[in-house]
Amino acid sequence: MSHGGDIFRNKVNIDFSVNLNPYDISEKILEAIGECKDEIGHYPDIKQESLRNALAKAEGVYYDNVIAGNGASELLLAIVRAIDPKKALIINPCFSLYRDYLNTLKKCEIKDIFLNEKEGFRLTEDILSGILEDTDIMFLTDPWNPVGFNIDNELLIKIIDKAKSLNIKVVLDQSFLMMSDKAKSFDTFKFLERYDDLIMVRSYTKCFSCPGIRMGYVISSPENIKKIKRQLPEWNMPVISSHVMERCALLSKDESFTDSTLKLIKKERDHLICELKKLDLKVYESDTSFIMFYSKEDLYEKMLDKGILIRDLSDMFENKGGFYRVAIKDHESNKILIRCLKEVINGD
Repeated sequence: MSHGGDIFRNKVNIDFSVNLNPYDISEKILEAIGECKDEIGHYPDIKQESLRNALAKAEGVYYDNVIAGNGASELLLAIVRAIDPKKALIINPCFSLYRDYLNTLKKCEIKDIFLNEKEGFRLTEDILSGILEDTDIMFLTDPWNPVGFNIDNELLIKIIDKAKSLNIKVVLDQSFLMMSDKAKSFDTFKFLERYDDLIMVRSYTKCFSCPGIRMGYVISSPENIKKIKRQLPEWNMPVISSHVMERCALLSKDESFTDSTLKLIKKERDHLICELKKLDLKVYESDTSFIMFYSKEDLYEKMLDKGILIRDLSDMFENKGGFYRVAIKDHESNKILIRCLKEVINGD
């Protein structure tokens, strides 16, 4: 499956398949939902003017550099259709929807590159030799989905520079950026200025624990934004989503919120990685709010029997089983995860 979170067809007590902020939804966001109830009787602003201004201010870019979408997924599909590539590059393992969306096109040849398992599926300079001029679009994720590492900025610049020299559009999916170690150090304006064909896709859904309110946005050149906007429905952003996104844009600049989130994620991530390794699982180092690991034991159904939903990553590994991903949650939930894993692995 391309996504986690399927609680509708399973009996789930704790969902570790979706990667949300371990903290509960902010009261300020709940207030924003209540504040917009009088606007529900009106159409949303078709130009997203107030929302785009809020996003631009939060990201340190201009109004014409941003557009919002009903989740990052809607925007990724719009990007693919706007570019209409004939040849695409996918670096594996990666989010399976990139391939799914490319396959909606009448004709698009996909070239695959596979990261080395012996190197922990890390992105290295070896990738540069695989970026060839007969490519229209390539996808990167930072942090890398599903492994969890942040891309080294120097390497990212080298990749972008090579892509620029070959007229390749780079889609940089940063849906988990705000919950990664690079959250406060990534200079959005610097990268946009260096490469105006870079298309950055971001999401407020994860960091603000609001998966039921779809909140994605794109940062790119005005030309790219216009092309992407033409692929979206006229009123693609509901009133509630727009209003909540504006509040999230404000909260994203609240250092106390950001710092507390990153501190909790790191503390619980270190704890979970340590405990998972004790279970003799192959654990891949992460810089964000989820952890990928490999098990010889078939864990998905057995964990589900205990009311724990984890992410089966077989769709990202050419249907090869054994790779799983778990979200980082609050300490008590994480303790339950480890206890249930111990029971499954020990046959209890």
